[in-house]
Amino acid sequence: MARKIEDKVDLYDERGNLLVKDVPLEALSPLRNPAIKKIVSLVVRAGAIDLAGMDARLKTGKLGGKGMMIRGREMDLDLVGKANEIAKEVEDLLRVEEGDDTEVKVIAGGKRILAVCPTARILTDYSAAFTAIMAALTQAVIDVCNVDMWKVDTIKAAVWGMYPQDPDAAGAAVKMLVDVPIRNEGMGYVLRNIPVNHIAATVRKRAIPGACLSMTLEEAACYEMGDAIGPFERGHLLDFAYEGLNANNLLYTLIKENANGTLADVVYSTVEKAKADGVIKEKKKMPSGFVVYGTDDLQLWNAYTCAGLLAAVCVNCAAMRAGQAVPSNIMYF
Repeated sequence: MARKIEDKVDLYDERGNLLVKDVPLEALSPLRNPAIKKIVSLVVRAGAIDLAGMDARLKTGKLGGKGMMIRGREMDLDLVGKANEIAKEVEDLLRVEEGDDTEVKVIAGGKRILAVCPTARILTDYSAAFTAIMAALTQAVIDVCNVDMWKVDTIKAAVWGMYPQDPDAAGAAVKMLVDVPIRNEGMGYVLRNIPVNHIAATVRKRAIPGACLSMTLEEAACYEMGDAIGPFERGHLLDFAYEGLNANNLLYTLIKENANGTLADVVYSTVEKAKADGVIKEKKKMPSGFVVYGTDDLQLWNAYTCAGLLAAVCVNCAAMRAGQAVPSNIMYF
C-alpha cells in the first residue's frame, strides 16, 4: 500500500535567500512538479545545430566524422549567411500544428540554431526528436540552397554523419543533451547519461545551480528506473530536496560555515547540524567515552549526509579550483 508522504520543507536559493516555505515533499516529485516536467521535456527534445561546422565540412568534403573525406564532393553554400531562412524552414517542417511547442531560433550570430522538436512527434522513443530535427535540417538546406537531386546525398551526409552505419551518428550536425538509446546502460538511464560538461555549460559553470539541475535529472531518471516506488520514494525526494534544492538552507549553511575549512570540517558540521535538528540522537556511551549515535529516520539522515557530501565537494574543489578531487571526497565522506 502506498504511503502518504507528510514531510514539508523550506526551499532556499544558492545565496541562502528563502524562496518558499512549507513545500510538501510530494510536490517536488518529477511526476507532479510542472517545472521539472518542463525541464525533462526540453532536455529530450532540444537539439543544437552546428551550422558553421556543417558549412566548413561541406566546403572541405570532410563528412562522416573524424578522418573521413570525400574528395570532389565539396560544396560552398554559405549556410551561416542563410541561417535565418534555414531556421524558418526547419521550424515549418517540424511544426505539427499551429501553436504547438515547436521552437527554433538562431543563436551565435547564425553559427548555430537551437531547435526544439514538438512533443507530438515523440510517440514512443525520445530519439525521434533527434531524427526529426536532422531530417528537417536536411530538407531545409536542400530547399533554401536549391541543391539539385544529384547532390542531396552530400547534404544528407553532412547532416546525419555516419548514421546509420554508426548508430551514434558520428560527425552529425545536430547534437542532443541525451545520448542515442544504444548507449544507455539500461532501462531508465536516459537522463543519467548526460555528460557533466553539458550540465556545467548549461548553468554557466555555477556550482549550486549545476547541482540542482544534475539532481533534477538524476531523480527523474530514478523514477524511470523504478527506484522511487513505494517506501523508497520518500528517501529519493528527501535526497533531492536537501542536496539538490537546498532545503532548509542546509547545503548553503554547511558551505558558508566551512568556507575556510577542510573536508573533515564539513563532516563535523554535518553531524553537529543533524544533532541540533534531532535527526540523530545519542544511543549509547561507551566506557571509553565514545558516543554511539543512532536515528529514527534513516531516510532523513541520509538526506543530511547527501547535502554534507555535496558541501564537502564544493569546499574542497573550490579551494583547489579543480574537479579532480571529487572521487576522493566521495570516498572520504
